[in-house]
Amino acid sequence: MNKLKKTIVFIALLLTISITLPTAFAQGPGFDEDVEDVPAPFDGGVTLVAVAAAGYGIKKIRDSRKK
Repeated sequence: MNKLKKTIVFIALLLTISITLPTAFAQGPGFDEDVEDVPAPFDGGVTLVAVAAAGYGIKKIRDSRKK
């Protein structure tokens, strides 16, 4: 009985996945040609991460030289 229950759940899962995947991969209609694309802001977070990484690297180098 337990194996039958697992088989039914497995088949139901496969059926659900096979029904929902085409919808998940579908692409929307897009934009009209007259819409201007604005670039995403790239400076704020990337600069902060780069400075933090450089500081962490410098700290690691100094700590390794002290030993």
